[in-house]
Amino acid sequence: MKYKWNYKYAQSTQPLFGENPSLICQEYKNLPAIDLSPSLFIGDGEGRNSRFIANSNIDVTAIDFSEVATKKALDEDKKLGIQVKRYIADAKYWNDKNKKFQSCFMIFLHVPEKERQAIFSNIKKNLHMGGSLFIEGFSVQQMLYHSGGPRDPNLLYDTQTIIKELSSFTLIKSIITEEFLNDAPGHVGLASINRLHFTKTIP
Repeated sequence: MKYKWNYKYAQSTQPLFGENPSLICQEYKNLPAIDLSPSLFIGDGEGRNSRFIANSNIDVTAIDFSEVATKKALDEDKKLGIQVKRYIADAKYWNDKNKKFQSCFMIFLHVPEKERQAIFSNIKKNLHMGGSLFIEGFSVQQMLYHSGGPRDPNLLYDTQTIIKELSSFTLIKSIITEEFLNDAPGHVGLASINRLHFTKTIP
């Protein structure tokens, strides 16, 4: 899996999923009722989402297991003068021994069930009580579309499954929308997107 993504990022002469941030980042960036800082980004790729949040003077840490994507992200950070702490790491195990986070973003990270559950368990350890977890990705209805994402329905985001897996969290908002993606070249066309906002309510 790691080799596959390193290869994809290395072969792409442009950002693999474009430069614009995902809509869930745009929606929650400036809401005064929700404290995002410090914020953790899981599977951040080339950094389009973490940079967008960090550009608002929010303390941002990002991890990804691809060395190629992380190097590209760091190069773009430097070019734009944006500070993001980046680590090449496995989302199932990584943690910051010196602090916990107020928010975590998991965007278009589609992995098998056991791996997803392990990632959720580690996110719980990294978040403060009351901290927010934001998830965005393809819903199970994405099997009807051809705009990107895995073709295995078990890797897509089913709301009820995620609620069960996040038993220490409370669902605040969930929405499934049909929209046109232009995250070229990786995601292009009509798609079914699932966006969820949880808060950590059990230690």
